[in-house]
Amino acid sequence: PPGHHAGPRGIVTCANDPDGSHGFCLLNNVAIGAAYARSMYRNEGIRRVAIIDFDVHHGNGTEEIVRQLVPNVERAAIRTPFASGMIQTPTYRPWLDENDIHDVFFASTHGYGPRDLRFADHLNPAQGGWFYPASGKTRTTDAILSPSNIEHPNLTDFLHSQTWTRMGEDNRSNCCKIINIGLDLPRPHDVPGMQRVELRDSYRKNILPHLLDFDPDMIFISAGFDAHKKDTMNFGYVGMVEDDYEWVTEQLVKVANSCCNGRIISVLEGGYKIHGGIISPFARSVASHVRALVDGGSSRELYDKQDGEWESQFERHMVEDKERRRQMKMERLRPPHTDTEARRYHHARQAHHLPPSVETRGQRARSDSHAEMDDLMNESLDIQQHQYPHHNAHVGTKENQSDEEDEPSRKRRRNHVDYKELYEQMKKEGFSG
Repeated sequence: PPGHHAGPRGIVTCANDPDGSHGFCLLNNVAIGAAYARSMYRNEGIRRVAIIDFDVHHGNGTEEIVRQLVPNVERAAIRTPFASGMIQTPTYRPWLDENDIHDVFFASTHGYGPRDLRFADHLNPAQGGWFYPASGKTRTTDAILSPSNIEHPNLTDFLHSQTWTRMGEDNRSNCCKIINIGLDLPRPHDVPGMQRVELRDSYRKNILPHLLDFDPDMIFISAGFDAHKKDTMNFGYVGMVEDDYEWVTEQLVKVANSCCNGRIISVLEGGYKIHGGIISPFARSVASHVRALVDGGSSRELYDKQDGEWESQFERHMVEDKERRRQMKMERLRPPHTDTEARRYHHARQAHHLPPSVETRGQRARSDSHAEMDDLMNESLDIQQHQYPHHNAHVGTKENQSDEEDEPSRKRRRNHVDYKELYEQMKKEGFSG
């Protein structure tokens, strides 16, 4: 089973979920593997380990285990018929030594917010329930952003006094190298597909550059496939597709090639859309992930920071261009209601103003902007022949010449038929009803 929700003592709680749960997890496999590699293979050069989690749910168990690399104080309330009080217990759970907090890196991208978008803007978004596990708000610790300003714990004092009260929770948390990217639910007015670009940008701008600077000796992936847009367990959060899983994996492999001779390990987490067997969203996502691991290891391609900004702008242009074309298709279905609109359609046909077609990786878009505008105008002129016959009697129609590669082909549009004249012609030719 998956494991990234299992903490040091199993259940992990947070302010938005004070009870917590195991989240289908028994043992935190990826944390156990990272700790084992750092402890047992340090003589082979494995000292700095990184864990990257792209499951749709926050890896709260893994994060809590990483936070326990700093001395901590656990508190528990007790109550008896005669008294009540609070027990405080100093704890410290290192993987190897006092350098753990410098040599362990954790990053997670996930959904964060209410399960129901109707409660997103309310003062109490939890009214409709939090998206599990209700933790993981976007934050990058100071140990990554400004390590020189961090006050690190004095472990010698802690071991001698067995107390740890001076630093406080925030200071202790900042000692660990942790990045959380909590992604929001898409809003109705958002451009469709833009949340996928936001996910990729979170890696380009926040995770991958810091991971490269961390310079790990081994990278572990908490590979959860429940962020797929067809997986109902994500309540609409993230909305990845197979290409996104392949892209994220490719980038992580490039960092591994740049930093640690390609040493990368993938551990399965979530993924529940299994209906369809080998063609299910889960199976296709896993196949994309594994293919990127194999191909990336064979190519030995290195990560280049400069490619990220260009890719981000290019992908945003593609998404916005696709949305513009979709809006134009919707607009053409609306018949013109005035002579002014009819004339505007006619002038637009002559102008041929459409955004240029975009080439996607590995395939060329076959759309022709002029043919697209002709197709747009033909339908509007057909409609005008019914509503404005005195304006359009001289205007003919033209068959559609091209179509978008990623959309179903259109049926050939029929010309206006005079059924009375057709009936008279059929009688002359000897047809009888």
